[in-house]
Amino acid sequence: MTTSAILAAVRHAASLHPEKSAIIAGETRITYAQLERRAAAAAQCIAAQVKSNRIGLLCPNSPQFVEIFLGALWAGKTVAVLPTLAPAPLLKLMAVESRLEAVIAPPELRPRLVEVGVPALACETGETEPSQMKAAERGEEAAVILYTSGTTGRPKSVLLSEQNILSNAEGCRIATGFNDQQVMLAILPLFHAYGLTVTILLPLVTGATVVIPDRFIPRSVLQLIEKEKVSCLVAVPSQYRVLAKEPADFDASSLWLCIAGAERLPEHVAQDFQQRFGHPVVQGYGATEISPVVSLNLPETNRFGSVGKPLPGLRVTIRDDNDALLPATQVGEVCVEGPGVMLGYNDPEATARKIRNGVLHTGDKGFFDPDGYLHLVGRADDLVKVSGEKVYPAEVETALEEVPGVDEAAVIAIPDEKHGARLHAFVQLKPGTAMNDSELRTAVRGSLEPYKIPRSFAIIEALPRTPTGKTDKKALAASSM
Repeated sequence: MTTSAILAAVRHAASLHPEKSAIIAGETRITYAQLERRAAAAAQCIAAQVKSNRIGLLCPNSPQFVEIFLGALWAGKTVAVLPTLAPAPLLKLMAVESRLEAVIAPPELRPRLVEVGVPALACETGETEPSQMKAAERGEEAAVILYTSGTTGRPKSVLLSEQNILSNAEGCRIATGFNDQQVMLAILPLFHAYGLTVTILLPLVTGATVVIPDRFIPRSVLQLIEKEKVSCLVAVPSQYRVLAKEPADFDASSLWLCIAGAERLPEHVAQDFQQRFGHPVVQGYGATEISPVVSLNLPETNRFGSVGKPLPGLRVTIRDDNDALLPATQVGEVCVEGPGVMLGYNDPEATARKIRNGVLHTGDKGFFDPDGYLHLVGRADDLVKVSGEKVYPAEVETALEEVPGVDEAAVIAIPDEKHGARLHAFVQLKPGTAMNDSELRTAVRGSLEPYKIPRSFAIIEALPRTPTGKTDKKALAASSM
């Protein structure tokens, strides 16, 4: 094994821009030279406490996360980034599955680890001259372990190599033209693949600046965009939704690229944001198993309703159930080949089901249009049969969100003895709007076949969210039992 290529790329950026701000967090400004010294100090701390190949990191978005993450790579460790909102039993399960002897965590999170018997370590970062800490060789190919969101089952541990991550960051750089003049706002959780690869590592290996808020508060985020001249924003659709609703005036003219990922972007959300701030939001698509970006739109060539064109270096194909390639316009499973494809899961059997003959099967259903733009229709797991007819809930959700007065919708399937399943829609209305089941049903009759129209509706104040900002359909399904 060799020393960390991610660390080497960040240190190279530090050699080019030593006095430039690498990280801004509140009143704290950390230059590239300081970041390098702090990562070296973290490496010393980790090397002195951890003898095994792997180390866990449970840390909120902060400069300390970045310093410890880079320090762990410097010390030759594979870093398992644990979700900060995971309950204690799940943290223990993740630690056992990833063979973690210890987890580094700040004081406020250590009790959750201690509760379930996972050793919690402190790593107070100071500054050490980089020359005093030699980069150690890692004992295995996996550099980072991330965890899937678990929206379709228990979270899986995904093993990523440095080539996986760096190739994905490079593909993003080439596709977008991202350079060292950009200022990235890191508001996604850093345990999320988009948060780590796109909002932290892409800018740091490029020599750009990262702004890390304490937490997502719409007014504070907009203040940061204005103050720090943020040019790049990567967020989930629900975050763009609330940013567009913030009533106070802010100058967001510095924005250059606004990307929505993790779930479907409703058209009215994109329109509201552009009308409010004068800049389009474009849809991207990815998965933890691909490090994570698969495709994205660009402002000048945006095709709404699609998730854009594949990243350079990736081969994306649409395949049928027999693994045969399908032509443009035909719906099948989205499959990906290329350097971003994960090494695998900690579970070899699950890996073998996911990666077949070098091709990663995403579980997402979609198609290419004649111009090469990828469109998603839903996950294979989401496919519902109603009276023998196939329905993807995403199509129904889109139709509902096109109804005037509807802010957001989520559709689930409920078992039904007569029809196999029936569709139940949770609808969040815009302020000042009142609608009932009959009115909603009538409103979508022109855009949906009769069997796709939900049999029942629930008007709710707000849809529940997972820690990564996705609609929590597990919680919705539990509430309808």
